[in-house]
Amino acid sequence: MAVAQRKKSTGPTRKRYKNEAFLKTLGDHCKKMRLQKGYSIDRLSKESDQLSPASIDRLEKGTADSQTLVLLRYAETLGVSLVDLFGFLKNAPNISQDERIIPYDEELRPPKSYIPVYTIRVAAGKFSDDSDKSNEHPLGWIDLNLKAPSEDYFATYVYGESMQPKINHGDLCLFRKYTGGSRQGKIFLIQARSLRDSETAESFVVKKYMRQTPPKHTGEDADANAVIHLISENSRFSPIILYGLKDEDVQTIAEFIKVV
Repeated sequence: MAVAQRKKSTGPTRKRYKNEAFLKTLGDHCKKMRLQKGYSIDRLSKESDQLSPASIDRLEKGTADSQTLVLLRYAETLGVSLVDLFGFLKNAPNISQDERIIPYDEELRPPKSYIPVYTIRVAAGKFSDDSDKSNEHPLGWIDLNLKAPSEDYFATYVYGESMQPKINHGDLCLFRKYTGGSRQGKIFLIQARSLRDSETAESFVVKKYMRQTPPKHTGEDADANAVIHLISENSRFSPIILYGLKDEDVQTIAEFIKVV
């Protein structure tokens, strides 16, 4: 396995331990529970009488160390236990157990052939048209022996049962940024206006894309009457149906390539 190159140090520094993978996964889980309870960040902040919107935002984005009392108050306001808040741990992947992955270290540069491994929420932001999350760090890097340029590729863990058996809960999957071409019948990481995934409570999903335009509709009329079906591989999950959205309202972020 190739070894990452360490940046030259300008002097002795003491690096504080910070597990970004854990914090991001914890933040994703907290946000999912908040949305399932029907709370906005502002409502949670007001009812907690302790947590500021900024502290809730940092917790859910995994961008800062979380104090125990912040977590406790967050759980109390939602009416859940700390055990529930950390329930994701029993199914959360541990990148340190995958010898293929070089964990992120700000002092290390990955080999050129390696691609980044992101949480799916960060990937959905970083590889979309938005630039707000362009500075998010990966969980680590992995070498998948790609024969094509690797800049548009990334790997991410996909959660849930809706894409079984093609993608199982917690599988590490390879994606390629979508740059155009037919989407019909292919699996994508998709973000859409008003979309909310029933499994993750996020505004993005990994689903098969099917677009249907009623007969006798063309041009703008076709867009207004188009029906987009986001289909699961698992028949227990009903399709997500989006009506009357233009192509730009449904952002196709990246195409699923394979489970790695």
